[in-house]
Amino acid sequence: MEELSELETVLLDGLTTKYPSLKSHIPFIKVAKREKVGVGMIVHFEYVNFKEPLEEINALFSTEENIELKNLRNGLSYLIDVTDGEIKYIDFFTSGEEWNGKFVDFKIIKEEDE
Repeated sequence: MEELSELETVLLDGLTTKYPSLKSHIPFIKVAKREKVGVGMIVHFEYVNFKEPLEEINALFSTEENIELKNLRNGLSYLIDVTDGEIKYIDFFTSGEEWNGKFVDFKIIKEEDE
């Protein structure tokens, strides 16, 4: 298992703004697998030594943000899956561009920044 990347941590922090009870989960989440799929990547999470009861939260979370990367013309979008109170994965996807799966020199652009 791997640690969360800087970008993954930033996006999960955004999730906890909408669902504050999930903030206590973040220190216990590790990356189980980063799976390259088509024009994106799914980052699967696993909880380690998490003892708190889970709330009944089921959500697909995303915002109007775009993740700019140096090597992508149109950047990345993302979706975070929360099922039965557990943060399951982040699905990153491009607008049909090939991507190497690296989060180098990213910048998060919010809709109002444009």
